[in-house]
Amino acid sequence: MTTKIGIDLGTSFSSAAIVDSTGKPVIIPNSYGNKITPSVIQFDDENVVVGEDAYEAFKIGDSGCVAAFKRYMGKDDPCFYTDDNEYTAQDLSTILLAHLKQEIENELGRPIDEVVITVPAYFFSEEREATINAAEKAGLKVKKLIDEPNAAALAYGLNHWRENANILVYDLGGGTFDVTLVRMNGVGELKTISTKGNHILGGKDWDERLTSLLLDKFSTLTDSNIKYDDELKAIVRGKSEEAKKKLSSLNVTKVTVNIPNFGKESVEVTKAEFEEISRDLLEETGRLCRFVLGDCNLQINDITDVLLVGGSSRMPQISEYIESLFGKKPITHINADEAVALGAAIQATKPEMSYIKLSKLELEDGTKVTDVLAVIGNLKGNVQLATKLMDIGKLHLRETTAHAMGIIAIDDEENCYYNEVIIPANHPRPVRSAKRFRFFTSENLCNELEIYVLQGDNKNPLDCKINKKYVVSGIQHNKKDEKSGTLIRVQYSYDNNGIIQIQARQGLDDADLPIQKSDTPDDISKFGKPLKQGQTDSASSGLQLMRAVNQSVVHKYKEVTFSNVEWTKYDNIKVHAVAPSQYKEPLVHVIANQKAIEFHGYNVSAMDEGVFLTLSSNDDFEIVCDINTSDIKPHPGGSLLIKLGIITARLTEKGGNLLLDGEVVAAVGAKFKLKMSVSDGKKYEVYTDNKLAGSKEKPVAQDIDVRFGFIHSSHHCHIISQAYISNIEMKQRGSQDSGSSDTDTWDD
Repeated sequence: MTTKIGIDLGTSFSSAAIVDSTGKPVIIPNSYGNKITPSVIQFDDENVVVGEDAYEAFKIGDSGCVAAFKRYMGKDDPCFYTDDNEYTAQDLSTILLAHLKQEIENELGRPIDEVVITVPAYFFSEEREATINAAEKAGLKVKKLIDEPNAAALAYGLNHWRENANILVYDLGGGTFDVTLVRMNGVGELKTISTKGNHILGGKDWDERLTSLLLDKFSTLTDSNIKYDDELKAIVRGKSEEAKKKLSSLNVTKVTVNIPNFGKESVEVTKAEFEEISRDLLEETGRLCRFVLGDCNLQINDITDVLLVGGSSRMPQISEYIESLFGKKPITHINADEAVALGAAIQATKPEMSYIKLSKLELEDGTKVTDVLAVIGNLKGNVQLATKLMDIGKLHLRETTAHAMGIIAIDDEENCYYNEVIIPANHPRPVRSAKRFRFFTSENLCNELEIYVLQGDNKNPLDCKINKKYVVSGIQHNKKDEKSGTLIRVQYSYDNNGIIQIQARQGLDDADLPIQKSDTPDDISKFGKPLKQGQTDSASSGLQLMRAVNQSVVHKYKEVTFSNVEWTKYDNIKVHAVAPSQYKEPLVHVIANQKAIEFHGYNVSAMDEGVFLTLSSNDDFEIVCDINTSDIKPHPGGSLLIKLGIITARLTEKGGNLLLDGEVVAAVGAKFKLKMSVSDGKKYEVYTDNKLAGSKEKPVAQDIDVRFGFIHSSHHCHIISQAYISNIEMKQRGSQDSGSSDTDTWDD
């Protein structure tokens, strides 16, 4: 028989549970017979004490004790020091979990095979990874991480199932706060809809407020600055939690401490004082509750019930505040300390959920967004009477992403860094999604791409959590992609534990590119600043952005229009004759803007200039525009040159012929609508005034030249020659591009 355990790894207290032989989740008591174990560690000389004894030492201000280290999970810096060692939050969690493992196995009389561990819903990927690492170092095999509010909802739903109920789980623990909307659909189908939270807001903050108040009172009483005495502060902090608990049932309590040079002194603190100094903390939880409702487009009366979990939710001010906010008493009849561990034990009996693709909705303009209705479903409906499910096998939970996940990309139109969201917040997980980006490679440099992973949905990257930097190597340089950039497909995943997974592929390759995870640079301020043409990027060897190679970040991959394609101007006349001053020959003969190209040729010198674009030999390309050459003057005047691969024309003021691979396919006047296209790098079509003039397939091995130019020979005739190309519409899709930044996901 396999032994699968659920562990609530709490900031203040931890507990464990198992589904017993009758199919009921039950708490596993520790060696003291208690159902919860203080998450406190004491370093006493060479001994390490965990749990009850450490907690007693902590309450009297022992400096060798450490608590609430869960708040620092995911950080590499130490959060506690002894004379000989320094410890990160992960190190301390390993010690705590090893203690819990020993206690559980002693109680059960058999080893643990797998464990489900709870984490705050609003934990980022780094904190989740640190939790798994701590458990593995403690000798535990982690089956899954489960978000604490979801675990509590599982435990509650087992005995209080109500179809169509919208349950708001208000989880205020010792060090973290989460609020999650959970939907009870069909029998046993539990679905997380939206979650918000703050992993550095919890009961410890109420304790700190009370500690500060007590220190102020003792300082006033003794007329001294004892509130800056670290040893005394530790003693008062230990007294604060006890005072907080007393104020749950009393209007006033007395706190007595032994103050050096003064002896025993006592002060009183009232319930009203305590609630006043912590009111802003309470209101912050209310703000997050309203955010959850806003995410789901729900009103207060759409919430069936509010479920209070977490030991700190026992404070009377919490229930009173929730009742004033929602107009109904919260659910308090479940054990706030045990519910999360019981739910984790239920989850330990469940198989892993399979990955799903992102739900997408295409708008009229072609933009794709998350299909919210498909994600959350209908949240209305008549709530059924509560019933017991009796069998945990009927319970199934689908969790959601707490944070959007994006990538730092370059917007070539706005010349800025921005957050391109790949997976939105509040989407069912595990989920994967992929997008296409452009990356500029070099023949001479090491082609490595730096992917900066963001958690958050703010457009400015610096307003998001930058998780890590992922360096992608093995990218091949292709000369034909130098100007347009090579296609890189980036796939993001949130796995069953809410941990980030990154994959990247070049073009349509089936093999993943090598990726190395590293720390984010200390200075990332550039990602919040606008980009300018020619600005350099220190992260990419000082190379220029926009037209540079080896960019440190990707460019958004999108359909090309005339406004954002990188046309190149050319001038094939090396030396222009100097015109007499009276002719006022302009310095600029070619003017190109978003929708038009104008050629202005003053017949005082030779001209052979214009704009061109080089396409890959396997590109799909289409251009539609209006041609007007009526202002071209004779003497001998000049001509407009048009070219797309094997499609060519030279037009004067009277028009001319369109040629396809050297053969005339249409005679045109000075004004007409032109459409030219090439597909699959070989099929050419040309239209005049919306009528097909000719088509031909002719594969080419080299790049395809697209050109609009103006030509006339040297002739001093004082006459202006002009030609116009207007109402330009373009589409360019490489053979690797589907025409959208979205791309199919792939299996691991």
